Amino acid sequence: MRVGHSYIRGNVYNKTCTFSRDSALPIHKGALFQIQAMYNNISYSAEARFIPQGKIGTSVENFSCVIYNISFMNCAWKAGRNAPEDTQYFLFFQYSKEEDEQECPHYIRDALGRPIACSFQNVTDIKKEVYFLVNGSSNELEIQFYDEYITLYEIEILTPPLNITVNCSEDRAECIVRWKRPQPSHMEGNVDHCFEYQIDIRNKNANANPKESSNECPTVRGTSYTFQNYNVKKKYTLQIRAKGDACLVSQNWGEWSEPIEFGNPDDAVLTTTIVLLLIAFGTIPVALVIFFLCKRYCSLKKMFSPVPQPKNKFHELFQISDKNIQHEHKSTTHASENVGPCTLEKSFSSFIPCDLLPTVNCSRVHDISCGEMKFPPPI
Repeated sequence: MRVGHSYIRGNVYNKTCTFSRDSALPIHKGALFQIQAMYNNISYSAEARFIPQGKIGTSVENFSCVIYNISFMNCAWKAGRNAPEDTQYFLFFQYSKEEDEQECPHYIRDALGRPIACSFQNVTDIKKEVYFLVNGSSNELEIQFYDEYITLYEIEILTPPLNITVNCSEDRAECIVRWKRPQPSHMEGNVDHCFEYQIDIRNKNANANPKESSNECPTVRGTSYTFQNYNVKKKYTLQIRAKGDACLVSQNWGEWSEPIEFGNPDDAVLTTTIVLLLIAFGTIPVALVIFFLCKRYCSLKKMFSPVPQPKNKFHELFQISDKNIQHEHKSTTHASENVGPCTLEKSFSSFIPCDLLPTVNCSRVHDISCGEMKFPPPI
């Protein structure tokens, strides 16, 4: 059998030929079968060509599958360039001829509603070669099929290495990086020799995405790496990915690990600046609280200032009058001893300030006292 530039040869002793799964080839592009026989030392030959049914250009294009996160598989394709808008595709895969075909459980469709991708879960036996078949149907045209044989472990995207640690020595100016290999579902035991790793270490200020980096990343075997020329004044980021170097492991690079930072801060001044900013941001609210409290206190003091009390002029008048009367009483007692039964006394009005008695005549007046009787002059 000839498919493209590939041949399969076999010797048979009857009229039937069966191709095993291990030697089978996809036939969606057609196949040429040639038969040669010998009879009585005479050579005979014949050939037959297999041509897939359906219109050319209606089968799926760019078919591919990947396995990720150990047991998930995604397959994707493009609708055929001549496929009608109502085309529906159906994906099947089969581990062996003895097992049943499994159809895609979940399709992803394009804007026209045509399936263009499929998701599988719990794909665990990835050491085997699997047969994929995509059929199609349409109300307008007959759709050609597409088939392909894929060894699953070869399309696996390895998970990142595990338990990555970095230990740096300032005296030696170097760092020791250690990790553990990824955990493929189909491998057990000590298989560290089956992997190789790519190490990406860069200054934190540089581009942190290794996919966009032009720097060459060292490739190592084993699960440790020594980083030379370590600068204690810089901060670094580290990422690692793995691929198979032997055994039944994918030869494609797997996923990068999450960035791990190590080293000293980029700039001590930056740290000091951050601390000062935090202090400033903490001081400003306190100052604002004090300001508003002071403002409120001053306003209340103005609003509730004490009311001035009016001057009690009558109280002052009576105090002065009492003092003057007592003084006059003492004076008149002394003078009456010399005058006799009648005593001339000054009126208390002569000792009262005029501003305290605005209605009183401030002219000097006299009272004439004779014994127990007083004769005040008319006012």
